[in-house]
Amino acid sequence: MRSDDEFERFCVDAHQRLVAALAHHCGEVHLAEELAHEALIRAGDRWEKVRSLDSPVGWTYRVGANLAASTFRRRGAERRALERANRTRSGSHRDPDAGDSVAVRAALAELSDRQRQVVVLRYYLDLSAEQAGEVLGLSAGAVRMQSHRALAAMQVHLTDAIDVTEEVHDGR
Repeated sequence: MRSDDEFERFCVDAHQRLVAALAHHCGEVHLAEELAHEALIRAGDRWEKVRSLDSPVGWTYRVGANLAASTFRRRGAERRALERANRTRSGSHRDPDAGDSVAVRAALAELSDRQRQVVVLRYYLDLSAEQAGEVLGLSAGAVRMQSHRALAAMQVHLTDAIDVTEEVHDGR
């Protein structure tokens, strides 16, 4: 099979999962689409190397997550500059819920960046602890530990969200 055909098949297979994983990571679907496209372009530029990795989609996700971090740093700098210029606080810019559970997104947002990445890689992209560890530069044991802690924290957050929802619906 030609390398171009193989890469095209990879893009078709990975695109939607990559967009969704990055949306969970950064909380913005439109940004996630841009990040996924850029990450796939970079994977294509390095396809001979990327295709030989244990998890090309994990590598591509990592590139997208790094691009997200750069985007948020840039946005933060822009926001601070506008605040200094206007001497007023700007409002929070959030993408409205795009079909994913609001409670799950909120629970993911409560996690540390590392824990959120572990959860997305392990449970959304379905990578093994070893593959996720390779993507994140961690041992498989560290990935398992972060997974355990992240899921425990999410469980607390989701349980609290369910209790609040029941109170609202019950009129309490």
